[in-house]
Amino acid sequence: MATIGVFAAIFDEQGRILCVKLNYGPRYWTTPGGRVEPGESPIAALVREVREESGYIVRAGRLVGVYAKPFDDDLVLFMEAEVIGRDSWQPDGEIAALGFYGRDDLPQPMTARVLRRVLDAFDGRMGVLHVFEAE
Repeated sequence: MATIGVFAAIFDEQGRILCVKLNYGPRYWTTPGGRVEPGESPIAALVREVREESGYIVRAGRLVGVYAKPFDDDLVLFMEAEVIGRDSWQPDGEIAALGFYGRDDLPQPMTARVLRRVLDAFDGRMGVLHVFEAE
């Protein structure tokens, strides 16, 4: 059975997207999100993961797209999210840093799969279905 992840496209007033830097593994940059837990809805998982990783309290919006890695049994739902509040936040064992970035100054390193999602969000795309091939 595929694991399901949910990630958020959160833009600030200047049109920059929120990215977080993982503090484990290869320490890539991505957008805030994570795995849907058993019995949890994708919307609840998105709200929980964004709050845990960034301190932002969000309301889920439109679906940007579905991104599948069949070779890893991995399915990602990428949704717009609107900030409706904020808790305090400090770097921790999961997230080393966060910030808002423009299309032309995205932080590196970022995987090609994350970049595809981010560019789809910048382009205002909705309902994308992208299947990635094994690398």
